[in-house]
Amino acid sequence: MTELPPDPAAARPLGRRLLWFVAIWAASVVVVAVVAEGMKRMILG
Repeated sequence: MTELPPDPAAARPLGRRLLWFVAIWAASVVVVAVVAEGMKRMILG
């Protein structure tokens, strides 16, 4: 079984952590926008 070459992102955990932070932040922004839009439609009817 041949070993895979080391993942460059694994050597830099800070970069991967930053990527996760950005991804989670973007997802939460999308969720908040969708929820706000839904509430606005319910309130305005």
